[in-house]
Amino acid sequence: MKIYLSIILFTLNIFVQSKQSLNHLQKLRGQYPIEVNLFKDKILNKRMKSLLKDRFFFLKNNWTVETPIEIRNNMFSAWGCQQHNCSNTNFIIVVDFTKNVVYVGIREEEKIKIFSEDGTSNEQVLKWANRN
Repeated sequence: MKIYLSIILFTLNIFVQSKQSLNHLQKLRGQYPIEVNLFKDKILNKRMKSLLKDRFFFLKNNWTVETPIEIRNNMFSAWGCQQHNCSNTNFIIVVDFTKNVVYVGIREEEKIKIFSEDGTSNEQVLKWANRN
């Protein structure tokens, strides 16, 4: 019985650690991701790597042009794109602070893939995906 309880507690600990709060990102409003080293934020990067797997490095390596970070309706959003190819290859990162969920959209040569930590959709990401 003790071994089962230990396994359950270990599993719960891993789950809780993977869902650490990202509320500290709220203070980044209006700043550029490069200015605040967004891709060096340990909690966000851990969660994005878990969500995106090998696509994380594609996003990170091609995120060269960007807009300031927005915080609206308790959501963080950052947009970036591949230099000289913004209309065809671009990205959005959205964090819903209320739900503590990360969403990422990757448009690569006009092909769109949306990632969500909990399988739900996000209005901001859907608007990004449906832009012409």
